[in-house]
Amino acid sequence: MARFIRIVAMVMGGLASLAGLPAMAAAGNTTVLSGVVGAIITAPVQLVAVSPLQFGALLQPVTGGTLTVSPSGAVTTTGDVGTARAIAQPNAPAPATFNLTGLPGTLFAASGVSQVTISNGSKTMTVGQFTISGTSSGGIIGLNGTATFTIGGTLTVAPGQAIGTYSGTFPITVTYF
Repeated sequence: MARFIRIVAMVMGGLASLAGLPAMAAAGNTTVLSGVVGAIITAPVQLVAVSPLQFGALLQPVTGGTLTVSPSGAVTTTGDVGTARAIAQPNAPAPATFNLTGLPGTLFAASGVSQVTISNGSKTMTVGQFTISGTSSGGIIGLNGTATFTIGGTLTVAPGQAIGTYSGTFPITVTYF
């Protein structure tokens, strides 16, 4: 009986020592392959203003209103601004045009502010409701590394707006994806 207890103790001790070892599988088929890694360093996008947002010339309106130039160049008016436009146009209403250069095939989005003030000395008007051409106000830089987009807006003209030449600027931000 003592001999039986010694055999059981040896077997149990041997099993206990195996419990701490990882299970080993039989040798199998292995493959080693090298992955590819790369990077492209590119210049930042460059944005160039090609032409300004132009509302044209208006006669001084009696009741005021708005003049909207869409990104496609379509013109709509409210109030008597429509009849005030019925003069020869030295500068036809047109959207602003911008050229963007960067890495071909890269997505971009353009955004601006909701409203700016243009002035003629101390006299002012507001330009707002800026709209940008393209899907979701952006697009994709072409295979030639350039993209062009246009921006329209709405000019608000007060009744009896002071006569003169009004000008100002509006910021545009381009985000490169």
